[in-house]
Amino acid sequence: MPAESGAVPQELLALAEKAAAPQLRETALDRRFGPRSSWVPAAGQLWRAVREDVTALVVLIAVDVESVTVVPASVDSGGAAADTDTVVLDGTVLGVPVTVWAGLRRALPASVLDRPVDDLGAAVLSRIADRAPAAEPASTAPLVDDVRAELADDLDLLAEPAVEAVPVPADAGDAPAGAPAAIDLDAVDPADLDEAAARLGVPLPVVLDLIDGKRPPTPAEADVLRQVLGAAPKAAPPPLALVVELAQPRWRSLVRQHRRRRGLTEAAARTALAFDIGAMAARQTGEREPSWSDRIRLWAQGEQLNPDADA
Repeated sequence: MPAESGAVPQELLALAEKAAAPQLRETALDRRFGPRSSWVPAAGQLWRAVREDVTALVVLIAVDVESVTVVPASVDSGGAAADTDTVVLDGTVLGVPVTVWAGLRRALPASVLDRPVDDLGAAVLSRIADRAPAAEPASTAPLVDDVRAELADDLDLLAEPAVEAVPVPADAGDAPAGAPAAIDLDAVDPADLDEAAARLGVPLPVVLDLIDGKRPPTPAEADVLRQVLGAAPKAAPPPLALVVELAQPRWRSLVRQHRRRRGLTEAAARTALAFDIGAMAARQTGEREPSWSDRIRLWAQGEQLNPDADA
């Protein structure tokens, strides 16, 4: 199963079969943790973390608004001795002994969390804290075996900043010499608006959103706006609270569905969602701060997307 699928990975399902652990199956996990759009990460939980082709099991040590502090877990101890910084757990939903590498503590973006697997509880957190070296981050922890080194590499990749590839605001400095920095809508011929909509293949309200700066044009859209209207305005950034909300794992299925629909990377799809939902909210609520979770669900309903679907 591809790493970026939101479903339980095949390697864990194989473990469930081998260990007679039906509680690891997708339906059982959904019953335990609820619909995807209700997932809230919490300290002590075991999660699957994914970025592109990198997948890891991690225990959440602390949860912040935009990031989580984790330590990795594996079903392979790599020969780690009992007196090292590892904790071996026998009672997890995986049904096999799990090694938690307490010394490989790392901060990760909340957006890489993909699916909750188990809730290990406060007692396990206390054991991990007792084993962890004081204030020793993963990047400097001694790599005493191949398993530890591989886990540290995976954490490094998961921690890398996401590249927001598309769409980006068109910079007025990229416009042809003499082009205006903004578009005066009152001075635009309605026929030009219709031409821009036709050439872009979008409804007129989308063109108006681009002109108003409610979402950024793609490079191709910016070229059309410059050719037809003389400029491509720079879009105002989406509300920070919406950007933070969309980075939560409860919306990752929606991001993936939008990614496939638009042919974007996951990071770019999350950015596009922020602009689209922000523009919708601006039209409906004006200056008042909306409930972003409600607005995300409303937008998804209008687009016939299901945030709770497997993706």
